Amino acid sequence: MKKNWVLISTCICSFYLSQVKVNTGNDIEIILLDSNVSMQRYLDGANPYKYKIINHTDHDYIIDPQGFVGKTYVYENDKLYNHPEKMIPQGYYSRDLEDCKADLLLVKKRDSLITQLDILNINFYYKIRPSEKYNLDIQSKHNEYTVTLLGCSNYIKSLKLKGYKVFTDKINVKLSLKP
Repeated sequence: MKKNWVLISTCICSFYLSQVKVNTGNDIEIILLDSNVSMQRYLDGANPYKYKIINHTDHDYIIDPQGFVGKTYVYENDKLYNHPEKMIPQGYYSRDLEDCKADLLLVKKRDSLITQLDILNINFYYKIRPSEKYNLDIQSKHNEYTVTLLGCSNYIKSLKLKGYKVFTDKINVKLSLKP
């Protein structure tokens, strides 16, 4: 019986230790469901990183998965990695009403969901050597301005009239980067 409790405790601890809270606020928590990032997985895109969003408030919120704007810095052995190999092309598009309805997340009060978010924003390809230590320093923000950069102003206004609030917070997290 004691062995079963140890096994169950170990599983629960390893599950929670493999998750990282990425935003600074507490009303809504955004949790990366991995403890580190792999350059290969990020570039592959077949297995995107998932986040758990938990709304602890009595308000409904609007979150744009593409509305996180900022920079991601890569460090090699605690020094800024200044010489990336090449740029990773990224495209942006302007959204119409149907795109806005499909893209924007509506997080109801006291609810949670698991989804994909564009928080990592690694703009360059870095040659990652297994013998070195790498870290990401992600500095980003999400607010009414960043949410409307790709469109959706009128749709967001209509949601705000229904009582929704635009999620406003900063992403400030350091993660390990693996090859």
